[in-house]
Amino acid sequence: MNLITTILNRYYRFMQNKYPHVLWFGDPSRYEIALTFDDGPHPRDTPQVLEILEKHKIQATFFLSGKAVEQYPDLVKKIHQSGHHIGIHCYRHIPFQLENPSTLHIQLDRTKNLLANICSVSSQTLKDLRPPYGAFTRKTLSYLTEWGYRVVMWNSIPPHWMQPFTWTTNQIIDQACPGSVIVLHDGHGHGTKVAKVVDWIVPKLREQGYNFVTTENMKGKNIHES
Repeated sequence: MNLITTILNRYYRFMQNKYPHVLWFGDPSRYEIALTFDDGPHPRDTPQVLEILEKHKIQATFFLSGKAVEQYPDLVKKIHQSGHHIGIHCYRHIPFQLENPSTLHIQLDRTKNLLANICSVSSQTLKDLRPPYGAFTRKTLSYLTEWGYRVVMWNSIPPHWMQPFTWTTNQIIDQACPGSVIVLHDGHGHGTKVAKVVDWIVPKLREQGYNFVTTENMKGKNIHES
């Protein structure tokens, strides 16, 4: 683990303690990692990702955008039927703090109800939410909590869409630790790279003893620096 990774992990641990109701890390005593995907579904990327996840028998979490859900309901259904956990990303990809609270509430309800109808599940089960860009304020967080959501963040978010493949895979492996939440993107047409990244990192992380869980099954735990 290099110096930058050490500093980042200390920061994320600090944030986990500062915002205990937000999931930044899972339990650090368990060798579990949550693999998550933002911005989808996308007709090119999402099927490739689902194929690789099936190959490795892994359940992941997909934080879906409302507008994309409206466009590709069959992909949403396929994600759900493949056993993956569904989370909400947004309706439109704008930082929540720039939205009027009542407008934001309507948009999130719209996205949640769309997902519930497509997947034939209760909307009350759709609680995990990741804000666009991971941006929130205390006020925004208070709204989201009041509306029944659990904000899910991360400790690893490599910019795989704009850097070489090996940079991304090295970052993920270097940043991995018990309780890691990893963010990749299957939206905006990032192409085959994201599926290839998953196909490469999963065996490497399993060799290190990690199991893969959804954010639904990952509980945060206050982590004090040693």
